[in-house]
Amino acid sequence: MQVAQLERFGEAPVAAQAPDPEPASGHTLVEVRMSALNPFDLRVAGGEFYIRPPLPYVPGSEGAGVVLHSDRWPAGTRVRFGASAPGGFAQRVLVPDDQLMEIPDEVPDAVAAALGVAGLAAWGGLDVGRFRSGERVLVLGASGAVGRLALQAARIRNASRVVGVGRDAKALAELVGPQGADAVVTLQQRDAADLAQAITAAAGGPVDVVIDLLWGEPALAGVMAAGTGARLVCIGDAAGPTLALPAPLIRSRQIEVRGYTNLALSPEHQRAALRSLFQHAAAGRIQLEHEVFPLDQIATAWRRQAGSPHRKLLLQL
Repeated sequence: MQVAQLERFGEAPVAAQAPDPEPASGHTLVEVRMSALNPFDLRVAGGEFYIRPPLPYVPGSEGAGVVLHSDRWPAGTRVRFGASAPGGFAQRVLVPDDQLMEIPDEVPDAVAAALGVAGLAAWGGLDVGRFRSGERVLVLGASGAVGRLALQAARIRNASRVVGVGRDAKALAELVGPQGADAVVTLQQRDAADLAQAITAAAGGPVDVVIDLLWGEPALAGVMAAGTGARLVCIGDAAGPTLALPAPLIRSRQIEVRGYTNLALSPEHQRAALRSLFQHAAAGRIQLEHEVFPLDQIATAWRRQAGSPHRKLLLQL
């Protein structure tokens, strides 16, 4: 079968041939139709992440396809898959049975593949942040795939005010609307205090939940713009891996800082979140721009992913 495999750390995957995976008990053989690229894939492929698989290996942490063989799922069932062997950049993968989610007829393969990792982070981040209807939500890093979905998820779940923050003014302007942000704030050259002031003005008051994909100086601004009892959920660190937080502010406002990873979600939680995401996507309440590349253009897609494409990139197998 055809795959895209990494042969050297720090380089893009290349098209290659690999043997088909053998059926195994408790696993489902899936014919892959769409596989999504994620920042996680690039981090692992860089060779300096805590996960360092032996080379060569096939990346890809999610996708959509059709069941070929399973003791649990009928052949022909359309499914979204998570962890697989080999990775999702392959024509056929072997997936643990509990890592599969049936795709509704109304949801195209590309949408199902695009919504998985990013959608779980956006939806699950609000869960970890103990979001309540009527609260103000701030999304730091709003122009990326997770950020865009977090804006929409907050809106669906009845946030009173949704504010997005990012670097690209043009991309941010596209996010303002009835399904996205009420207001956006550009990072520009602002220091934390100035950014916090702009966020508070855009939110119409202190924010209650911060979905943070940036960390660094923007997260400090998010804390400064937060109200009493606010929760900051750290999902990413695109602006830097370290941050000095002012202890008096954290104490006086009783602010919680919580970490989030999809890896901590149980299969049951994942399925419940994906079910909600698919329902909202089918109804048109969640939309995510995506771009599809054939497998032989993996190097182009890889470069685009490294450059923050402001949309979800997919491989068609």
